[in-house]
Amino acid sequence: MTDTPQNTHTFFTVNDLPMSVRYDIWKSSIDCIFDVETVPDIRKNDFHATLDADLMGSMMLARTISKHQFWKRSPSAIAADGMDHYMVQYFHGGGMSSEEGKDGGSLAQGGLLFQDLSQVATAVTTDFDNLVMIFPRKLLENRLTLPEDHNMRFLSPRDPMVRILASMMLSFKENAHSFSPEQASVLENSFVEVLATCLNATHGGTSETAHQRQNLETMALIRQYFRKNFKSPDLTPDRAARELGISRSKLYQLMEDHGGVYRFIRDLRLRHAMSLLGSPAERNRSLYDIALECGFASDTSFIRAFREKYDMTPGDFRRNAQAGRKSIPDASDEERDTRYEKWLHSL
Repeated sequence: MTDTPQNTHTFFTVNDLPMSVRYDIWKSSIDCIFDVETVPDIRKNDFHATLDADLMGSMMLARTISKHQFWKRSPSAIAADGMDHYMVQYFHGGGMSSEEGKDGGSLAQGGLLFQDLSQVATAVTTDFDNLVMIFPRKLLENRLTLPEDHNMRFLSPRDPMVRILASMMLSFKENAHSFSPEQASVLENSFVEVLATCLNATHGGTSETAHQRQNLETMALIRQYFRKNFKSPDLTPDRAARELGISRSKLYQLMEDHGGVYRFIRDLRLRHAMSLLGSPAERNRSLYDIALECGFASDTSFIRAFREKYDMTPGDFRRNAQAGRKSIPDASDEERDTRYEKWLHSL
């Protein structure tokens, strides 16, 4: 296995390890993004897992084959890895279900699942063989009418655009070794354009989003306004309503399904804070300076908000980012290739 300027490829498996340690090795590896569990019988007697991944431009494509598992994207996991990415899943075999699913609760054969990795989620998979694409938020977010509305969105294979997306993912994985960087850039932009078309056309309204869909243009302006001004320490609902030209009550009504105005602003600030805390260039910067840049009035309010959302302090997050992930248990003389974990944090 070699890396070239055109392609980076890695293959990870636990299938050559003793059954007694397979699941622990897998769990330790995959917890760079998900908390996973399975039933005791599978864990002890019948577990297998392989992951075949390619880095293509700003995207990572990974084919995973494994057993029935419970998957969780928790607030602490979001804080621990600092990922601000989207993920699309296609199942060659088996499937997934989730009580949090939008436009359905399970993944139909040939369909796709869209997940926002900055939001919490839980799901269950059968024995499965799936293809996952992960890419940075910035590639897609500005193309979406409601960027925060699609976590755990199930896209039906009845939609021809969804079938095209699935075909694109399969073709990307098959040919990932031969794309030049320029070709990869063109292809990733083509993919997110089609994906945005699918997501913007969804109408499987949930009770949480039905009202927002009646106010799409206003919501787009509100999000744009907050993304531009969240660093301002004197940003308040009164100021936002006045500068947006809407009533304060209307603003509260529209933002209710996002957890409210203050929560939306707080989450934008915390997301920016995580990018600073995880940056080597900012490693010597004080928490007070970071707090002020992100719009918090003090380091105390910043630490309190960070702990409330992620169940750890900004200092804990920074130390984890600097130390890197804990090492995978040494269960074999052969060094296991786990570069996909590092890729996830460098996309």
